[in-house]
Amino acid sequence: MRKEQLVSLESEAGFRVLFECATIGILVTNEKGSIELVNPCAEKLFGYNPAELIGKTIEVLIPQSLRHKHAHHRESYFAKPKARPMGRGMELYASKKNGEVFPVEISLGHYELEGEMLAVAFVTDITDRVKAKKIVAEREAWFRNMADNSPVMIWVSGTDKGCTYFNNTWLEFTGRNMEQEIGNGWAEGVHPEDLERSLITYNDAFDARMPFTMEYRLRRHDGQYRWIQDVGKPTYFSDNIFTGFIGSCSDIHDQRMMKEELELLVKQRTTELSDALDREKEMNELKSRFVSMASHEFRTPLSIVLSSTALIEQYTAAEKNEKINKHLRRVKASVSNLTTILNDFLSLDKLEQGNVEIEREIFDIAEFMLEVMDDVHFLRKKGQEIILTQTGERQVLLDHKKLRYIMVNLISNSIKYSSEDSPINIYFENAGCITITVQDHGIGIPEEEQKYMFNKFFRANNTGNVQGTGLGLTIVKRYVELMNGTVRFISKLGEGTSFTIELPQT
Repeated sequence: MRKEQLVSLESEAGFRVLFECATIGILVTNEKGSIELVNPCAEKLFGYNPAELIGKTIEVLIPQSLRHKHAHHRESYFAKPKARPMGRGMELYASKKNGEVFPVEISLGHYELEGEMLAVAFVTDITDRVKAKKIVAEREAWFRNMADNSPVMIWVSGTDKGCTYFNNTWLEFTGRNMEQEIGNGWAEGVHPEDLERSLITYNDAFDARMPFTMEYRLRRHDGQYRWIQDVGKPTYFSDNIFTGFIGSCSDIHDQRMMKEELELLVKQRTTELSDALDREKEMNELKSRFVSMASHEFRTPLSIVLSSTALIEQYTAAEKNEKINKHLRRVKASVSNLTTILNDFLSLDKLEQGNVEIEREIFDIAEFMLEVMDDVHFLRKKGQEIILTQTGERQVLLDHKKLRYIMVNLISNSIKYSSEDSPINIYFENAGCITITVQDHGIGIPEEEQKYMFNKFFRANNTGNVQGTGLGLTIVKRYVELMNGTVRFISKLGEGTSFTIELPQT
């Protein structure tokens, strides 16, 4: 390329802006592989000073072990130039000035300038993507190891509805191998009388992307059909891309047989109504004990995970490894989310059964608010600040536990649905009747959906991927009403939301 051509090319204002400001590396070479133009991003990417690459062959950016092959590929491209990705399906690597080799993604283009054919390479550093892929693979291996050692049968299906994985427990139960079960092979073991119903349930849930629970008979390795309970739910990547379903199966044959026998016995002995009622009461008590036990079994491992995470933080504090800290924060957030979900379901169950009573006590509201703020401290995003403004008497007569749930829910919602560096204001006033307002400057609630905010399981359409059960505000309203109070809110989309509760002191 002649000097006057280069000046003419670079004098184009639009080209210069795109070339200089592009966030990916751009290199222009001639047919001999000589670099004629390189943008700042590419210079920074490869560790060269401005203009240092001009005139050098493109092979200086290729790892030493691959350079001898590249000249042939370059000549082939110029023989039949066309816009395309480079090395489709291959892993590509580049070399920095200091010799460091790193993974890249390259797209090729070409153009002709005054009779000279030029190639344009768009280079992207995909080091982070490769690391993320490795992490996903490691987590997949961890899941497989956990699933294969699970006492319940576990299966996974892809986006085409076909099953891609069964754990060892399933394979041992059926006496078949993985090749026989994947796809729709598993259906061969379902009892003919249950197959159509089971497939309809599965397909309908799959198409609707909804969880399902179904019971059917599955042939065991000894030829006996056993009743199992199959619970499945959709799975997604972190960016909300649907990936298929995952399910777990439990052998409930003995329980089901027992249930059927009990039902037959009740039907045959209609004259023994009193005994049947006593038996039913006993079973209900057994169910309550089971729910209580299940609650404990959920909380204990969650507490262990949280404690172990805290210990890991202490052990690695001196290393100041941000990657480790980032994953630890994710673990803590996930444990907090699971704990919240568990508490919400248990609280709602008690409310619906009428087993919740108000237990008023006198306490210092200022100290209480500081404790609540400390409880939600780890949920805060970067730059978020919780500002408390208080007026009136500090001593109040309220249900301490239920007010804590109300405040933690309202404040954590403000944190979740507000952006970084966004303040959250709490106003407390005690003038005979206690008034507490939690105000944020977050995403707000669409006006047409505001009437549904206290409904069970309702979540506004603009909540996106923010985690939640849709039960929190339902429980808040029920608790406030049990304390003879009221709750209301005002919200404007894109500007924020303000929740206000009023609680009498008598």
